[in-house]
Amino acid sequence: MVDITYFCIDIEASGPVPALYNMVSIGCVPVSRKGGKWVPSPEDLYLLLRPMNDGFDPAAMAIHGISRAEMESQGEEPKAVMRKLREWTIAHCDPPRARPVFVGHNAVFDWMFVNYYFIATAEENPYGWKAIDTKSLAMGRLQLQWFDTHKEMLARRLPALGPLDQARVHRADYDARYQAVILAELLNLPPAM
Repeated sequence: MVDITYFCIDIEASGPVPALYNMVSIGCVPVSRKGGKWVPSPEDLYLLLRPMNDGFDPAAMAIHGISRAEMESQGEEPKAVMRKLREWTIAHCDPPRARPVFVGHNAVFDWMFVNYYFIATAEENPYGWKAIDTKSLAMGRLQLQWFDTHKEMLARRLPALGPLDQARVHRADYDARYQAVILAELLNLPPAM
């Protein structure tokens, strides 16, 4: 069996697609197996990026509340961010030879930005072309319909999650941490009959 470390990643963006818009911030929390259970790491990574593209959709920017000025003054260059993400991922594989797997809550959105940025900055994507979507995983593990896989419903079905902290939602590190608990809870459920 191949050792795996899951990396729960959340990004905030300035619009709906990469190349036209920007990845604003990224949060990442590893989840690995400890004593027979999947457990989120106490460590996480949070990075704010400088703009790489000209697109800034006001509705998208309002979701996370990070301004373009904040990105420009406090953000890091995208190439440096992607290098840090790659190196941090490799350093946090547990055990060290474990293969990293990208996990998103609606993985198609987050993965497309992350993969685009790895390609655009000529940094190697440590996750490759594979990703797990916790919404899809919840459909199977909890027998939910797609539109019932939102975090509020999962908090009702998985008591260890607790309610979302509305003051912190849409901050990439908070969302990645919450998602890591979702993943661990789903993976630790007993097998379905």
